[in-house]
Amino acid sequence: MMIERKPYIDSLRKLRDEHIIKVVTGLRRAGKSTLLEMFAEEVKETIPAERVQFLNFEDPDTLEIGNWKQVYDYVKARLVSGEMNYIFLDEVQKVDEFEQLVDGLFIKKNVDLYVTGSNADLLSGELATLLTGRYIEISILPFSFKECMEAYSSNLTKDEGLRKFIFNGALPQVVTLGEKDISEADNLAVAILKTILEKDVFARHEIRGRAAFDKVLDFVLDSVGSTISPRSIANTLQSNGITVDNKTVSNYLEYLTEAFLLYKVGRYDVKGKKHLQTLDKYYLADPVFRKIRLGKKSDDDRGHMLENMVYLELLRRNRYVYIGKVRDAEIDFVAVDKQGYVSYYQVAYTVLDEATLERELAPLLAIKDSNAKYLLSTDWDVDPVYNGIRKLNVMEWLLEDGMA
Repeated sequence: MMIERKPYIDSLRKLRDEHIIKVVTGLRRAGKSTLLEMFAEEVKETIPAERVQFLNFEDPDTLEIGNWKQVYDYVKARLVSGEMNYIFLDEVQKVDEFEQLVDGLFIKKNVDLYVTGSNADLLSGELATLLTGRYIEISILPFSFKECMEAYSSNLTKDEGLRKFIFNGALPQVVTLGEKDISEADNLAVAILKTILEKDVFARHEIRGRAAFDKVLDFVLDSVGSTISPRSIANTLQSNGITVDNKTVSNYLEYLTEAFLLYKVGRYDVKGKKHLQTLDKYYLADPVFRKIRLGKKSDDDRGHMLENMVYLELLRRNRYVYIGKVRDAEIDFVAVDKQGYVSYYQVAYTVLDEATLERELAPLLAIKDSNAKYLLSTDWDVDPVYNGIRKLNVMEWLLEDGMA
């Protein structure tokens, strides 16, 4: 089954024919190439096919084209004069001096340009300087819960689907393979993680202490939803006989976020209206990596893994997402949408216990402004409201089209 990836396709539709480079970034195997192929096919339905060129630079036959100037000349020779041409460059960072290629094609008035890349190098350094104000980034994530429910072949209940979602992950090919054989899906996830580490981390950065790097990665995977710092990680590892300093840990975390494997989320003082510089949280691009790396079971820390998936959904719907702080209390997420409206979210697997409910409501009740406040859980009680705080079923919320 082909999942449309509607939010991303809609973004590309809105930007079609705008004289700006559309740069699709994100984790390896999150579906960037498929998205670009789907949109290229859609464009072909509206114009003659010769005005569309799609080059995949992970294809050995494409790589035979050579350096950036040879690719540029190849594309230029096939442009239809006097008409808009649609050029799709998949994994363009594999071309030597790809910045020159992108810039050269962009300045042509009859070229609508789309590119993808797997790592942050695509929009760092020379390219960002060269193209400042001339590109827009579309960062793609693995499947949402809604997309996973479309992909699951069995007739699952929402509760069953959620458990599968937060444990087996949402990488498109892993999800579809998992419907046939979960063991093979896990093997694929292992291979994908290895590729990310080898190509997007180790190939780009000199890492001498692989053992220390592995321990840092495992520490972060095991600490999803907890506030951490390079110092706290270094101190913990040193107490267990792993010698690593704060700066090295900080570098490793940066490399993992550059590879889109981790997302760093800073803290925001709600009352003081300021960003805080310490104790960030890290969330995974896909929870399957925690499962296959650490051997976690489906009920291990399911609350934090649900929180992880809520964070990713908030990223899809909003411009900014932070961890909130109100005096000594912590709000799981402060979200600022594309219109600038603020909303607050607490996430708990269940709050049927009265003490748990009170604990989860307390940080939201400490906020005195009038912005929307939500408590998300797997409970199915009917949409109650507590002093202005709406309690929502997280599955229903995940299935919405970006409303609350």
